[in-house]
Formats: sequence, C-alpha cells, structure tokens
Amino acid sequence: MTNRLNLLLVLLALLLSVVVRNSMLLLLDFIVLIVVFTAWLWGRYCLAGVSYARQFGTERLFFGEETDFWVEVVNAKPLPLTWLKAEDEFPQDLPIRRADLKLSAHPQRRMLINLYSLRWYERVRRRYRLKGEQRGIYDIGPVQIASGDLFGFRLRRTLLDYRHTLLVYPKIVALEQLGLPAATPLGDYGSEHHLIDDPLRIVGARDYQAGDNIRYLHWKATAHRGMLQTKVFDPSAAPHWMVCLNTQTLDRIYEGVVTDYLETAIVVAASLVHAGLETRRSVGLASNSPIRGALPWIHIAASRHNAQELQILEALAQLACPPLVPFENLLRLEAPRLPYGASIFAVTPIVNAAIADALFNLRTEGHPVALITVGSQPDRPIPPNISFYSVTQNWTDFESLKLEFRS
Repeated sequence: MTNRLNLLLVLLALLLSVVVRNSMLLLLDFIVLIVVFTAWLWGRYCLAGVSYARQFGTERLFFGEETDFWVEVVNAKPLPLTWLKAEDEFPQDLPIRRADLKLSAHPQRRMLINLYSLRWYERVRRRYRLKGEQRGIYDIGPVQIASGDLFGFRLRRTLLDYRHTLLVYPKIVALEQLGLPAATPLGDYGSEHHLIDDPLRIVGARDYQAGDNIRYLHWKATAHRGMLQTKVFDPSAAPHWMVCLNTQTLDRIYEGVVTDYLETAIVVAASLVHAGLETRRSVGLASNSPIRGALPWIHIAASRHNAQELQILEALAQLACPPLVPFENLLRLEAPRLPYGASIFAVTPIVNAAIADALFNLRTEGHPVALITVGSQPDRPIPPNISFYSVTQNWTDFESLKLEFRS
C-alpha cells in the first residue's frame, strides 16, 4: 500500500509540473519516477534466476583429513545485481579455513557469509577448505540469500532448504603389540598368517548347530555319542572379534556425559576394529547408542568384507548420547548372535556388578572376554578368567594405543 501511495504522489507531482509548466519540477519528477521504477524492478526480480550451490571434494573424511569445497552463485537473468548476500549455516565444530564465521541464531552453529556483486548472466565461484577435527555427522545448510535495489528502498529474502551431510570418521591409532599369552583374547595378534580354523588346535566337540561348517564335523565324536558333533577349536585361534562399546560414561545416565571418556572409548573401539581387520579377522560392532534411522542400539555382524571397516567407522561417527539400552542388556542381546568362540572386547568407561555378571556369563559360554576401561576407574571386582586392561590417556593425546594389563 505504501509503494502504491508513493507512486501516486510521484504521478500527481508530475501532473502538477505539466500544469504549471515548471521544467525543473518536471525534471525532478522524472528522476524520482526513474528511481521508484528501478527500485520496484530490482525489488521484484532481484532473486529471480539466482541459484546457490555447494560442492565438496568428498563428503566422507577420516580424522585429521582436509578437503576443499566450493560455493557457487549464478545470476541467470539480464538484470544485474548490485549486491547479493548469502548466509550459509555450518556446524561450529567444523572449522573452515580462510573464512570468518559469524554467530548464528541456532546453538552450536555458525554462518558463512558471502557478499557478491553480479553482472547479468554471471557466475561466481569461491573456494574454501575445511578439516575434520572431530568425529561426527555434520548437517550443512540451509542458506538464506538476500538482495534488493541500489538505493536500499526494497529488500527481498528467501530461505533455500539446500543441505549437505558431511561425515568425519573417528580417530584411528596403531595398536601396540601386547606380548600376551596365546590363551588371551588377543591371541597371536602380531601374526602375519591368515587366521583360519586350525585342525591341529582342536580342544573338544559339541553338538552340531544349524549354520555350522560341515567341514568341521567331528566324525569320531559323532559315532561315539550317536549324534552329530562339531569340532571346537582353541578360542585364541578363533577369527571372530566382536567389539562391544558402552557409551555410558557415568554411573547414572541422568548425570550427563563425560565427553572425553566417550570419545576415548570410540577411538579405542575404532582402533581395535582396524587392527582386527588388518590381521584378517572377522570383526563386528555392537553399541548401546543409536544412530539416525536405526534401532536403539547398533549391531553390525562380524565380517571380513572389504567394506566392513568403513561401515563400522560410519556407525561410530554417528553415535549419539545418551545410551538407550543398558550395556549389560546389550551384552545379553548379542550373546545368541555370536559365533562360537568369538572373542569379546568390552570397551566401557564404567564397570558395575551387572556388567561384570554379563561378561562372566559370556566367558562361561566359551567366549574369551577382554574388558577395556577408559578414564579413571576405581578399583572394582573383575570376574575371573577375564583379561582386564585400562586406557588412561585422553584420545587427543593418542599416537598409538597401549592397553595396560591389570590383574
């Protein structure tokens, strides 16, 4: 209504200048009319034909890795833009080089602000570089663009729901050789040989179960007992590892999260997965925290597939807190799914009686169990026949992972 009234006043002034035959007033009216028309034209069509795009060198980063990304703005119309402002929203924990990020109205977010002056049919591209310094899944966007006329009379804004998702895998460090007895869950960790079931390391027989390898049928025990029997091998030679990660960092969930303990536990889990797959074990992951669009807990079956490590690292990158399933319940849920003799690595910031009982049950079912605690743990009773290790360093100080054996 105001714009129409202004235009009406200009037209009335123009008519008056013609009636009184005042050339200076007529010239002034023409100038004002041109300004009003220009402001209206820019205000109405300034964002028409304008597009905004991002392009990343990669949307998957290993910890500490860097990548370039480009921001591209196109003015695909014959009307030039004297100014265009783009406010792109980025996570606070994703540092961008050569960019001064501004505060956002949303918590833990920052704005990448760019100002442009675009000719007709012009394309402008700017390059930035970011670094993955913290594991996680990062949502980038939306972006708000704004423009207007040269005189500042009219302003037009629009919010583009243009988003990207960037994933940063957790940190991985080398696992130092431990020099443990062969009967421990880590077994002959430093061996370069393929870890397959060794028929020379048979320790007994058990009833045949659906899914057991027919090659491992124990015919003498079958004839003796009158039912199918399967060979049982030394657990230290078993090629299956299951890394069970507890994301609860304090005895009571409602007390919050100790971020350093959580991140240290995730780095330990990722490093164990990497070490196991490097030595040709089948490795799986279970955790009592959810990821997007998944169950309340994570279960990735043990495998030696080429994509197994990236699948597990992607799950670890997306882990959220707090946990939705108590760790002892997770261990009981995983027990029926475990291959016989699979080694269990329980990585946890806390140990309580319920967790200790669940680990002891796994041990009595024939699974070698290693309990790995992170952070400062008080002295607590550990079930018998379970190897106990502690990690006291913070994950930011890791150059290699040294598990300290505790008796």
